[in-house]
Amino acid sequence: MPDLKKNSLNLLEWYKSVGIDICIQNSPRVRFKINSEDKKNIFSNKINNLKDLEKKIYKFNGSELKKTATKLVFGDGNPKSKIMLIGEAPGYEEDISGLPFVGAAGKKLDEMINAIGLNRRKNVYITNIVPWRPPNNRTPTEKEVSIFVPYVEKHIGIINPDIIILLGNIAAKAILKTKKGITKLHGNWFNYKNPYQNKSIYVICIFHPSFLLRSPGQKKYAWEDLKKVEKKINELKIEINEKN
Repeated sequence: MPDLKKNSLNLLEWYKSVGIDICIQNSPRVRFKINSEDKKNIFSNKINNLKDLEKKIYKFNGSELKKTATKLVFGDGNPKSKIMLIGEAPGYEEDISGLPFVGAAGKKLDEMINAIGLNRRKNVYITNIVPWRPPNNRTPTEKEVSIFVPYVEKHIGIINPDIIILLGNIAAKAILKTKKGITKLHGNWFNYKNPYQNKSIYVICIFHPSFLLRSPGQKKYAWEDLKKVEKKINELKIEINEKN
């Protein structure tokens, strides 16, 4: 044993003499490993209503966005609706009010859905992929999106919609788990399976209202997509004239 200790010390001295001062492991060390208990809590069956889910997201400190944002932007509209809209992330006005789509893009969204008989107070429910405003309204990173997708999936499970309208690139890629962009996805129907439901949900992607404000020439395509939504509502016989 003394010889082993002496030999080890001599070996370390030799390493030091030739400039080796770090040790490389056979496998990488995972410094940011997700706590399995935290992941379990995200999918906990105890979270079965919007109030508990909102509390869970608010208490979650795994995203730096929480430190720079003003308010958690959780959702708005009729939680009993069979039509759910999912956007990207809050902007400045949303960060102040705590509600999704209340700025210029929100006004444009209201115009769009009103044109096919939908109303955010009566027959749709609205949320975002990311609930905290990114600094300077920048696009959320892939990491930020991936952090919150499990919460969005739970959100969808609680609302239990028959139709989901994905607004823009971020929402489309996150929910459909695809690399394709919105220009290829918009106007097409997809069958989406949520981990909390035993049914498939009809999903359609449309251009984000903020994109339409910057590119008014694309409005004609958005209108065609919205007419497809109206047709699907009629096919599924979803009641939109009265509050559910």
